[in-house]
Amino acid sequence: DLTDSSSFQRARFWVNELQNCEEGCRIYLCGTKSDLLEEDRRKRGVDFHDVQDYADEIKAELFETSSKTGQSVDELFQKVAEDYVHFSAFQVMTEEKGVDLGQRSGAYLYSCCHH
Repeated sequence: DLTDSSSFQRARFWVNELQNCEEGCRIYLCGTKSDLLEEDRRKRGVDFHDVQDYADEIKAELFETSSKTGQSVDELFQKVAEDYVHFSAFQVMTEEKGVDLGQRSGAYLYSCCHH
């Protein structure tokens, strides 16, 4: 919540928890209620530069969104989807190929020694 300074502190706490449990995960910081800031900039409780610096520090993507107006919501989901596709494709390309010697194939059942 961009209008609530304590929400940023809670987000930092949960990011820390997440990183402790899932090392190397992608993080997307999403500041909500940006529509309220358009009405009155004085309502901003979270400094943009502080959040941007934090996002850079943890290598997170940063979005300021509004559920009310839909501002940047599509962009957020688009970025998550694109990153997922790119990460999945990269994983497939870098997986080691190998042979599982324990795996039974139907071809072995019909070899010359099995009648």
